[in-house]
Amino acid sequence: MTDPGDRRPLDRLGNEIDRARRDAGLEAEDQEGQALPAGELGMAWRVSIEMVVALLLCTGLGWVIDQWVGTTPWVMLVMLFLGAGAGIRNAVRTLNRMDALALERTQRAAGTAGAETKTGGRGGG
Repeated sequence: MTDPGDRRPLDRLGNEIDRARRDAGLEAEDQEGQALPAGELGMAWRVSIEMVVALLLCTGLGWVIDQWVGTTPWVMLVMLFLGAGAGIRNAVRTLNRMDALALERTQRAAGTAGAETKTGGRGGG
């Protein structure tokens, strides 16, 4: 029997899923082997869908608990705010990741352009 605190099987499963996604062409990679983000529109949809799902899931769970315990509407309202917080947290994390990748690409492009200028450009002169 495996130890419940052992994360190795989950890490192995996660690596296999990532590899399968890359092999299927669902996830592109850059030169360092890191996954590239989807387009900006795709990321915007992702953020909005995560917000809606977090709100609906938490509110629905609160409604079910309210019906079961008989505290209508208090648990649902608390869960609504928790869902909003979770959705906002996910959105901020995703947007920070997008910002960091954009900054990295900009710096990489600026470094490449600077190297071309120092060597006399593409034509070499």
